[in-house]
Amino acid sequence: MKNILLLTDFTRKSENAIDYALQLFTGESCDFHLLSVQKFWEYTMDDLMVANPKDDIASALLNDNKSDLQKVKEALVVRSKGEEFSFQTMVDYDVFTSAVNDAVKKYQIDLIICGTDGKNGIIEYIFSSHTLRVIRNTDCPVLAIPEAYQFYKPTAVQYVLDYDDVFKVCGKELFLEIVTKFASTINIIRFNHGFQLEPINYREERESFINFCMPSPVIYELHKDQEPLKIIKKSLSSRNYQLQAISVKSQSFLERMISESHLSEIVNAATLPLLVLRDCNS
Repeated sequence: MKNILLLTDFTRKSENAIDYALQLFTGESCDFHLLSVQKFWEYTMDDLMVANPKDDIASALLNDNKSDLQKVKEALVVRSKGEEFSFQTMVDYDVFTSAVNDAVKKYQIDLIICGTDGKNGIIEYIFSSHTLRVIRNTDCPVLAIPEAYQFYKPTAVQYVLDYDDVFKVCGKELFLEIVTKFASTINIIRFNHGFQLEPINYREERESFINFCMPSPVIYELHKDQEPLKIIKKSLSSRNYQLQAISVKSQSFLERMISESHLSEIVNAATLPLLVLRDCNS
């Protein structure tokens, strides 16, 4: 059974992500954990004044979320009748990524699914969006679903290998399960510099990917010294993909500042569901 963490803030984007998750895992045995994280500063003094005086502050802050989350659960149970799905609910008022990491550890989560609206401005550029913070600060695969995206079977998948990424089989089990289930064709977009101190053996990398994904067809493209986002967008416009995938390593803030990774740009520009995989050494 898969343990899947569904992040919700009761907005359209999180509802859409949950809808996608149910369709993606149709026919499988899954335990879905719905998590709502409440931020203290979203509550006013009026909210606390109308709370039951017998309740502690935590209860006063979380009661509404618990009630809303229970309604979501009841609707999902009805909707998924006939599937091997179970649903658990939990609310927290911690720092967002801390609450997510606590849930990942406690429930042995295999995949985090969240919605993203694709909006980015100077504040998100500096401090990162919730989606980016989850990706960068957890050791669990993340599937980010754009707000307006409707589910389509991922029969064509684009896998991006960024400048600082080297393909390794370890940590890619979930990816293999998905492409095997949907008999996907995989298009690898490999970015690299024309000159590197530690050159990558592209032939070996290609053969490793092909052997790992058998019998799924694999197309391997090498792009040297080219702008990643332009190549990704060009590839998306020329083929009808339904899923993107990328793998990342855990990095400190300083490492991210000097890294060649285009993770932020790829996440913010994503118009398709984006599966972010973790390397085993993360």
